[in-house]
Parts: sequence; structure tokens; C-alpha cells
Amino acid sequence: MTDNNEDKLLPKVMETIRASNSLAAQDVEFYRSIDNNISDGLDKSMKSMSSILNTILLSIDENNETVDGDREKLSEICKEFSNVMDVLFEKSDRSLDILSKKSNVKSATDLQFLDDSASNDAKPGKRISKPQLNFKKPVDNSESHPFRPLLTSKPHAMKTLEESTALIPETEDVPEHYPHPYEYEILNQEYNSDILKIEDPIESKPWNETSALWIDSIDDLKKMISDLKKTTEIAVDLEHHDYRSYYGIVCLMQISTREQDYLVDTIALRDDLEILNEIFANPKITKVFHGAFMDIIWLQRDLGLYIVSLFDTFHASKALGLPRHSLAFLLEKYAKFKTSKKYQLADWRVRPLSKAMNAYARADTHFLLNIFDQMRNGLIESNKLAGVLNESRNVAIRRFEYSTYRPKVLTPAIYTPVEKENPWRTMMYQYNIPVEKEPLLKELYEWRDMIARRDDESPRYIMANQLMVSLVAYTPIDPIGVISVSNMVSDHVRRNSKVLANLIKKKLEDIKSGEVIDINSRTAKTSSELNQDKSHLLSLNQIEASNGTFDQLVKSLSQNTMPVRNVIPSVVLSDIMVSNENAVEYMNEIERQVNEAEVKDRFISYIKATNNSNNVTLELTLESKEDNELKSEESISQTPKNEAVNASKEIPENKEEVVVLKKRHNLPPSSTKKSETEKTSKEAVDYAKLNVMNDKTGTRHKQDKKRRFDPYAAENEGPQAAKKRRNITRGKKISFKK
Repeated sequence: MTDNNEDKLLPKVMETIRASNSLAAQDVEFYRSIDNNISDGLDKSMKSMSSILNTILLSIDENNETVDGDREKLSEICKEFSNVMDVLFEKSDRSLDILSKKSNVKSATDLQFLDDSASNDAKPGKRISKPQLNFKKPVDNSESHPFRPLLTSKPHAMKTLEESTALIPETEDVPEHYPHPYEYEILNQEYNSDILKIEDPIESKPWNETSALWIDSIDDLKKMISDLKKTTEIAVDLEHHDYRSYYGIVCLMQISTREQDYLVDTIALRDDLEILNEIFANPKITKVFHGAFMDIIWLQRDLGLYIVSLFDTFHASKALGLPRHSLAFLLEKYAKFKTSKKYQLADWRVRPLSKAMNAYARADTHFLLNIFDQMRNGLIESNKLAGVLNESRNVAIRRFEYSTYRPKVLTPAIYTPVEKENPWRTMMYQYNIPVEKEPLLKELYEWRDMIARRDDESPRYIMANQLMVSLVAYTPIDPIGVISVSNMVSDHVRRNSKVLANLIKKKLEDIKSGEVIDINSRTAKTSSELNQDKSHLLSLNQIEASNGTFDQLVKSLSQNTMPVRNVIPSVVLSDIMVSNENAVEYMNEIERQVNEAEVKDRFISYIKATNNSNNVTLELTLESKEDNELKSEESISQTPKNEAVNASKEIPENKEEVVVLKKRHNLPPSSTKKSETEKTSKEAVDYAKLNVMNDKTGTRHKQDKKRRFDPYAAENEGPQAAKKRRNITRGKKISFKK
């Protein structure tokens, strides 16, 4: 373009911009409605603009959708056009930097890209059959005992299995627990000496010329282990799913050597993978992970696997001072490989894996050993390798524990799914829930947690946090209100809408009457008293034998009047034993219908699983605190007045137990009424004799003397400022705040 054309074009562009800005400040639709000429002119302009946009979009990509002249769709296409232009400008800037050699960014030909074809694999599938149904060992979410390691043997041991898995008694701050079986070996075994040497990095096998072996049988697993024994370092990664399970499920394990990639189906081989400890516990084989702080937990929780001689590239990247510490950044920096985040949260339970998911999983470990070589050399040169190995050991000794048995003082070495004593209070701070509604929030939180444990679902699948907050905010007391409170109502909430409505209604009544009682302290009887009094005990055999007893139990528990102590909270039992009478059904014909027989069997099996015994006795408090108060009031009302007065006199009043801020004179009711009547009679005024308008004596004004202003008096102080709310810690877990 010549200078002459530029001089002619620039003024026209400036005029167009000024005209468009002035036009945007006007109510165009108003003028369009009152003037046909303006309406016709705008329609012509829109058609011309849409033609220009179509030309530009089709020149960029022939598959782009064209735009018609409809003014309603024009605003949407303008936003899309703006996004396309932003991407083009970014790519052009990058290309200019590469051409001018002003940047260290490599050209696109030097980078390999993961095949990220359009697919629906990344979306979680709700209709996938739950793999927990096929597990040989049923999932136990009761937390009735500390987490017991799954080990049956201990290869490469420095301490015996019996010595490493002995139950540690409870102390003041730490409940009883089983220790980490390989903690002593992790802290005392030496790494392979090759890790201390600077060597030339070994290039990974070409990405497009290799593929991963799928391992889903015992024979393939044993063959893979025999190949792994020949190596001195392996790369390991896991894919986890926690949306349709209470604790989560390890769905896939990726293992890579210098020669081969493996994809291990940890769902099919869940109960057979313990033999991998021959490799994972071998100190002469370095295990390279990236960000292994959760992988360590998942391995021991689901598979009984423990890692000795761990090298965590996440801590290596921090020690080297890299600007970012993600695996995607390390792949792009060291391996020149561009991965995708599309399948990071995919549903890895699906079988078979799609081609794109297979490639994504393989990429996590295929280049990791080459990255390890380069980072190891950098750490040795900067004298930081010892620190990284120490951090890796601290990650490897992390131990999984149930939330019920978490220590009072949390440490990074122990992971529990719930790390706070009152986890619902975090929700109160996040959503600004009033303090007076905390009992209702707690009740809903515990209901959700118990249903999630019973059905082995995540709490957020049972009821999202936003839905729970909506129920607390709007407090619907009928099933229709529960269902219509939000557009995020889950199937569990629909099926139990009446239960939730009754729960909210009863809790609101308790809050209003001031009778909110902690569920864990509803009875005041001691253990010795309960052992003496056997009338309140109800065994499972009695429940099974008598339908009437069970129906009465269901009815009572659905109203939340008979708490079960030392087993599970009463607020949740009402939901475990839901019957057709107190639940609204919204189920399809294909889905399983809930009936009273299934409810009864489900309750009995759950209690047996919770207590690990067939001869379980449920301790039921037949009289709640409210019932006792009502009975005491009825007995007083039925007692003659003289007996009631004598009974009240026999009970001495201990005034020392009451702490007051101001000294008071406690008078009998009769004397108090008498003094008030006397005072009223003395202060009576005869308004007929009183002439307020002609009051010249000034006696009335003398009684009200003008008080002297005291600027330092307490009543002259202004309102106090609101207390500053403590900031909520966001981001990492509490065990990683360092």
C-alpha cells in the first residue's frame, strides 16, 4: 500500500469510528421504531456488515458458519468474530517474534501436539455401570475402625510385616491407628547410586512410532513385572475418579520404561495389584512421579501399594526455580510436547478407552524419564538434589486415614478426606449463611454425608453445595418447595423431597423454640446407667422378627425423635429407612423401586456392615429430652396445688451457680407485685387539679434539671465498628500450606 492510499484511508477510518461511537450512545431501537428510513438504512448496514464478516470468517476457515442479516444474531456473531480475531492476532504476534528472533519460543514444527479431536469422552457419563458392584471386597464407608493397610506380604522389608502393621494405641492428640508399613524403609533405604551421577539425557522413543500395552489380566501383569525388574528407573502416574464414589476409585495406572509404555486397568486388577510392591518397594528402582502427594494416598488406599525411592519432579521444578510447576509445562519445556487439559477430568471408568484418552494417559509418563534425566543433572549442578530427595521421601511417607480417626493436630504426613471438625462452617463463611441457621445447615450436611456413604457416591453428587445453600436460604417445608428451590436438584433430593421437607420443618421449629440440641448429646444417661437399664435396647433379631416393631421404628426415626447412639446420627437414619409412605418417588420404570422389604433389608445389612457383627444391638433412646420435659409438665399439672408448692419449697436454689453482671434483689412474686401496686398508688397524679399551661411556679421544670454534658460518658460513644472477619484459606489443603 502506497503512502497516498494510506493518507486517504486513515481519515475515513477515523470518521467511521467517530460515527460508530456516537451512534452507540444513542437509542437506536427507539429511532428505528419511529422512522422507517432509519430502519431501512440500519437493515442495509447490517446486511453489508454480515457479508464482510462472512468473507473474513470463510477466508480463515471454510468450515465456519455463515451469518445472515438478522440483527438478533448479529451481536452473537460479533462476539465470536472478536474471539477469532484475538486468536489470529496472538498467532501473528508469535510468528513475528519467531521471524525476528526476539523470542525463545520454538516454531510449531519443533513441537509435537497431542491428538485432541472433538469427542464427548471428557464429559462424565452418569449412566456408566458402577465398577464398585463387581469388586470382590465390598466398599466399606462406615469408618468404624482405623484404616487398616491392605498388605498381606512385605517385599524388600527392613522390618517385618507384623511389626510394621501393629495397632498403635490412642494418645491424647492422636486416635488409635495403624502405622505406615514402609515408613522405616522409605526413610532409611538408599537410592540407586546412578541418581547421583551427571549423565547425558536419554531421548524418549518417538511418540508416533510407539504405543502402549494394555494390561488387564494376571498373565499380562506378571509379564510386565518381569520386564520392570530389569530396569533402574520407571515413570508412574494415576488416573482417578471421585464423582460416583465416596472416597474415589483409581481407574488407571500408567507405567513407562525407557523402551515401553504400559496402561494398567486398575479396576479389573484391583485385588491383584499388590504384587507390584516387588517393583514399587525396591529401593534400587527409582520411581519418577509428578506431584505424587495424592498418588501416594490413592495407591495405598485402593491397591495396597507403597513407593520406596521416589523422585517427584514437582519438587524438582520448585528447587530449580521454574516459573511453573505443572506437568504440561515440563512436557513443553523439556520434551517439546504440547499436551491437552481436555481429559484431565474425564470419566476414566469408561471401557474401552478411546484413542484420544489412551494417548493422553500415555503422554503423562512417556517423556517423564527424559525429563527426569535433565532435571537430575540441573539439580546436581546446583547442589539441590539432596533437598529434592528429602522432599520426595516426605511425600512417600504420607499415610491415609479415615476422617473419624484424624488427629487433633493435623500434619502433612497424614491425609484425611475431611480435615476439619465442623466442615459445614466453611460453607457458612463462603456463602454468608447466618449463624442462627447453622443447625439447619449441619443437619442437611450430615444427611447428605450419610446418604453418600450408604450409596457410595460423592456428597456433591447427592446434593451440590449450591443446592444445600438454597435449601438453607429459602427453607422450603413441603416437597414441591424442595424440588423447585433450584434447577440443580439431583435424583436423591427428588426421591427424598418429603424427608428433606420434614427435616427442614422440624429443625426450624427447634430453632424457633430455642430447643436446638446437639445430636450426639441428646441423652443424659451414663454408660453404667444404660447397662443397668435394658428396656431401651432393641436388637436386630427383634427387628427381623417383628414387622410391627420395624414399622414403628421406621415411623419414629423418620420423625427424628429416637436417636440411635454410638452407631450413626439419628437425623440420617430417617433417610436410610425411607418407606413409600414418607418419600416422594420420581423414578423411571427401569430404575429400582423402593419398597418396605428392601428398606428393611437395607437397614439391617447397613447396621451389620457398620458394626462388623451379626449380633448387633441398637441402643435407642425411647424418650428424648423434649418428651421428658412434657411429662414433667403433665405431672405437675396433675398434682394438687399444695403438693406442688411443697415440692417447690423442698428444692433449694443454688444462687452461686448463676453468674450475673449486676447485683439483683430477688424478691418473691407476691412481694414484687405488692411493691409495684404501692408504687403506682403513690405516684398517681390528679390531672383535674393540674394546670400545665399556667404552671408559673416552675416546679415541673425543677424536677427535670438539665444534665451537664459529659463528652466522655459511655452513652455518648458512637456505634462500634463491625469485627473483621478472618480470611478463608483457599487453594491447597491444610497439609500443604508450607
